[in-house]
Amino acid sequence: MSYILTNPSSATPINPAVVAADPEFAGVSFADPVYVYNAVEITLNRRLANNWSALASYRWSRLRGNFEGFYRDDNGQSDPGISSLYDFPQNDPTYTSIGVPQFGFQGDIQFLGSPDGILPLDRPHQIKLVGNYMWRDLNLGVGFNASSGAPLTPLTTNAVYGNGGEVPVGARGSGIQTVDGFMTRTPFQSDVDFQAAYQIPFGRDRRLTVLADIFNLFNQQIVQNYDTFTALTFGAGANPNFGQPTSEIIAGPQIQAPRQIRIGARFLF
Repeated sequence: MSYILTNPSSATPINPAVVAADPEFAGVSFADPVYVYNAVEITLNRRLANNWSALASYRWSRLRGNFEGFYRDDNGQSDPGISSLYDFPQNDPTYTSIGVPQFGFQGDIQFLGSPDGILPLDRPHQIKLVGNYMWRDLNLGVGFNASSGAPLTPLTTNAVYGNGGEVPVGARGSGIQTVDGFMTRTPFQSDVDFQAAYQIPFGRDRRLTVLADIFNLFNQQIVQNYDTFTALTFGAGANPNFGQPTSEIIAGPQIQAPRQIRIGARFLF
């Protein structure tokens, strides 16, 4: 297997020997890489007055294209310069017309080249709220973060080298059947954190601050991801964990971390 390091586009040449052997491949080409991010953000900032301050923001965004960059978030590939997104000319119809019926290929490489596909890091709605209240030497703070879930795309194996999570079975963001029903995205994500700090003066320019942090204050257990690999190895059958709240990229259950409490102290002098 040969690797070619280049900036791929529709102008990248296809192996001339293949075209000469079968003129049907004369119209086959790679897709131009597309990455389009648009966003609108509204921010409100209240400076500290009457013992309290606040910062709030809302962002609507849209991420479309067919190329994520050096890291492929949907399958965890971190191989700058040799992304598997360009293993095949993405508009080659013979992958499905010949490869599927004759050789058992799965999925369709043409989904990889769609210029308006929903990229894995697309999060249409993002909300952030941070508030702070001070009363004498006591400081209380709360933070709220929320965002849309990640788009879900079923991914099957690469028929050449067998790796799972390579070729889309459906269009990007078309959804999968999970243990919680059919979903096109993971659930809406949210988290609330809290901090309390109390200062104790110790003479001139010296003070002790006692801190308490609570992460995931309400102990939410939101699913953060589902296993989107329909198969793990070419020809080995279905992935038994497909649609489960697990991942082929990150170890452990893909559920929001439980409530955590941290206590500390800081002495300034």
